[in-house]
Amino acid sequence: MSLMKRMRLVELGRFEEEEVEIPFLQKDEVLIKVKKVGVCGTDISAYYGKHPYIKVPIVLGHEFAGIVEGVGDGVEGIDLGTKVTVLPHLGCGICSACKSETYNYCEDLKCIGCQSVGAHAQYIAVPAYTIFKLPDSMPLEQGAFVEPASVAYHGIKRGIKAGDNVLVMGSGPIGIFALQSAFVLGASRILIADIKEERLNLAKSLNECDTINLSKESIENGLGRILGNAKYIDFFCDCVGGNGLVLDTIIKIARRGTRITCIGIIGNEYCIPHLPDIIEHELTVFGSSMYIPQDFKDVIDLMVKGKIKTDGMVTHRYNLEDILKMYEMIEGKQEDFFKILINI
Repeated sequence: MSLMKRMRLVELGRFEEEEVEIPFLQKDEVLIKVKKVGVCGTDISAYYGKHPYIKVPIVLGHEFAGIVEGVGDGVEGIDLGTKVTVLPHLGCGICSACKSETYNYCEDLKCIGCQSVGAHAQYIAVPAYTIFKLPDSMPLEQGAFVEPASVAYHGIKRGIKAGDNVLVMGSGPIGIFALQSAFVLGASRILIADIKEERLNLAKSLNECDTINLSKESIENGLGRILGNAKYIDFFCDCVGGNGLVLDTIIKIARRGTRITCIGIIGNEYCIPHLPDIIEHELTVFGSSMYIPQDFKDVIDLMVKGKIKTDGMVTHRYNLEDILKMYEMIEGKQEDFFKILINI
């Protein structure tokens, strides 16, 4: 019997290290030796018990890359030793959404690391259809970024039109990937807004853009300074979510007839007093739920071509057994962090 280690969130704010059997492969499954796992805001929300779709106990981890260690019966075209990342969608397999590979529309969808066992483990078994090969030239660390980059890419793709002036609200990892996605998808001019200067500087280092520091000026003043008028934005992207105040700000300043994509998750206790203006001003609002397989393919290709970059995004690295230390750092606000990676 071969054993592996994993970290399981057993109750809010408490992990336990477990020693369990390495998964036995079922038909059409692939065994991944996990190497790199990104820490997402989703994971942090789950740790605090604030994520509406994640219940404990759970093994977290849905942004990951690793090496193929084994293949089950029926798996073809996936060789041992191949570097891969994983689309964390476990659809029902029988509905029209699953058959068309729009798994994010499956009514019975479960996600690895959210409703099913995740990658905070030395090994994980996943369906072969979720596997995406990584080029030999791509570091596994970058491979772990394919998932969050695809979140942003999918959201921007939902509403952008060639030649748009785009405003991205929030310059966290998703916001910075949204910025880069807007560029490759045809934006004419891109602006990004945040309250943290260092995040805006990182955004500028990765892609040509204009920045608005909301700790120093209002969004209206920033848009006026850069474009001459706050109404010159064609497409907005909310990468914050939260209590809805960012979306409310967008609705308030948006020119009639413009488009908005919401990528950030809005909590149940939201406050959006300008919501009626969506109707009155004929705004188009796109919800954006994760991604589809084509997004993974596109993002991997764009990363290889250097059009979506991850340089400078990782600020902290922890080993699997140090997850508790990681959350102590986060909870105690001991250090500023941008993107955290777990080495396994």
